[in-house]
Amino acid sequence: MSVYKRGKHWHYRFRIRGLRYRGALPEARTKFQAEQAETKLKQDVFEGRFSRLESGTMTIADFIDQIYLPWSKSNKKSWQNDHYNKEILKQLFGNKQLRQVRPLDIERFKTKRLATRTKHDTERAPASVNREFEMLSRIYTLAMSLGKADFNPCSKVEKFKLDNERYRYLEPDEERGLMSNLIDKRRHLVDLIILALGLGLRKREQLNLRRDQVDLFRRVVTASRTKGKRNREIPMNVLDERIRPILMRLCANKKADEYLFLNPKTGKPYTDVKKSFATACLKAKVHDLEWHDLRATFCTRLAMAGYDAFTIKEIMGHRDMKTTERYIRAARLIKEVSFVKAGHKLDTTQKRLPYQTAVNA
Repeated sequence: MSVYKRGKHWHYRFRIRGLRYRGALPEARTKFQAEQAETKLKQDVFEGRFSRLESGTMTIADFIDQIYLPWSKSNKKSWQNDHYNKEILKQLFGNKQLRQVRPLDIERFKTKRLATRTKHDTERAPASVNREFEMLSRIYTLAMSLGKADFNPCSKVEKFKLDNERYRYLEPDEERGLMSNLIDKRRHLVDLIILALGLGLRKREQLNLRRDQVDLFRRVVTASRTKGKRNREIPMNVLDERIRPILMRLCANKKADEYLFLNPKTGKPYTDVKKSFATACLKAKVHDLEWHDLRATFCTRLAMAGYDAFTIKEIMGHRDMKTTERYIRAARLIKEVSFVKAGHKLDTTQKRLPYQTAVNA
């Protein structure tokens, strides 16, 4: 018999015709009862009454095309990434049935993908392999919820560990140089960058900002369809008095559902500003700056202005306080380094004053 006890409950585990069956037997109180229950389950399998008899027989390629991709398009903002990654997964796993993939197969997949070059003939980043691995895991999770699989082999495999805690903020001198280069074809970036530094919105949140998300009376901007899937409110003039006048101008004569930032060539919201922003940084000699670093700059300036961690967390929409604390520690270090550079002796024994509490102003 293949019953065993784990914790307080008995479990069964056996194979029939190459199919694996396993699960818990919470009703069994003794080993004998567990063995009797297992015998009954085996009999159900032979007689075709066991619900998982055909579990996992669908090929991964068919499941992706027929079930996963339609689900992804309806439920995920990043569904287009799944459409791109599907070809990789179908190429490596497509002909296999869901039940035929083992953890060792996935380990080999990770190693093989990391060793292959990208289409630009560069080394493949571990983060890229992790995204493909995450999609495969999500496929199995969905398959299990629909009764198409009874085991997720990805649960036994770890992702590549990443050292991706990037921290870069825009210094005042860099900001002045950057703004002075926003001319001609890059003039549309002026309002975008000022608002990014004054509201801390993510790029997609800002490019898709609509008139009905701006409350000029309460002086708050509501970020919707966020990464954390919950709305948050950001005070307009928490750091920069220019924010409200700019928003008043952008909102003028616009209907509630109209976007604030429109590409004059298409009449639609900007899809990205990557090229124009990179050109502006190049001309201003601001190195290694990405758009998301403007959000990090906003968070750092909140901490340097004395706002407490809980207020910063709510404004930024961080789900984990550890993320917020990282910016607060960086802000403290910046202030200490600036203090020393100014020729002052840093008194490390002095007790710091508590941070102020942010208010909607």
